[in-house]
Amino acid sequence: MLAEFTWGHLLTIVAAFVLLYAFGQAITWRRHAGHGRGTPGYARARDGRRYAAWSLLVALLLFALGWLTPLAGTAIAGGAA
Repeated sequence: MLAEFTWGHLLTIVAAFVLLYAFGQAITWRRHAGHGRGTPGYARARDGRRYAAWSLLVALLLFALGWLTPLAGTAIAGGAA
């Protein structure tokens, strides 16, 4: 088990889940691409593209917060036993 669990670890785990969500939305976008305007397939593709882009940005932000800031070494729990 880890001797020290940090905010960087937690943010990286959350970012990985957000990245999986972005991947799922990208699949939805590609699956419904090519539908005409005003159809439900077009709306699904548009929403999938939008949600994939935003969740990718959020995942990159969480990775950056988890690795490039002092939070990477700040302990949540654990420490010296």
